[in-house]
Amino acid sequence: MQFFILVVFACFFIFLFPVYLLSRDDFVLIRKDVTTENVFNIAFVLLAASLFAARVLYAVSNPSFSFLNPFVFFLFPYFPGLSLVGGVGGAALFLLMLSRFKKLPTGRLFDIFSISALCSLPFGILGYFGFSGDVFSQRSVALFMIHVIELGFFLKFLLPKMTSARFKDGTLGFLFLIFFSVTFLADNILVREGDKLRLGIEDLVLILILYTSAVFLFRQEKLLAKVRKNLRAVDKLRR
Repeated sequence: MQFFILVVFACFFIFLFPVYLLSRDDFVLIRKDVTTENVFNIAFVLLAASLFAARVLYAVSNPSFSFLNPFVFFLFPYFPGLSLVGGVGGAALFLLMLSRFKKLPTGRLFDIFSISALCSLPFGILGYFGFSGDVFSQRSVALFMIHVIELGFFLKFLLPKMTSARFKDGTLGFLFLIFFSVTFLADNILVREGDKLRLGIEDLVLILILYTSAVFLFRQEKLLAKVRKNLRAVDKLRR
């Protein structure tokens, strides 16, 4: 049995703590009659969807006939191989579909789960490199510090904007996906041997996540309109 699965479940329980803190008194969820128990139920369903998507992307990225065996595919603690990119992307997609089907506040849940995922990522990085014996490598330290800085930035500057309704619901979720995709796309390119620009399946998924998140973020916050307005204001001042 691969003991890294213990890191996965430890990260999930770390993930649940900020989920509880952010959802228990959230006025948007209260207004929509979504209880903390409902949010926790969604979190456990997302865990299953995330693990499945992580396994699928790993199997696609590392094709082998052994994955055609259902026991090998589903018993990932004994036959290791999970894709973090697949897990994050799959969870986001499944949350969108589930929220639309159940008529839940999609954007608010997206924000809460995204911040909670960001809280657990540094511990996941330490656990992953710890089990691989590279916990003090430059790569592990860099990834850990980047995610700690991102977490501090989100909690210090962005979370207050969400709670005070200065951001539209879903904006923090899209920003998380943008930070996540840029960070791990850069990591994949830097550690790749040979042709750095030879993109793999995970890289293509990261680019898709980055593009989709950026498009939705610009549309939701009407960033292009704000940029044009500021440019016109600057132009008037120059005149």
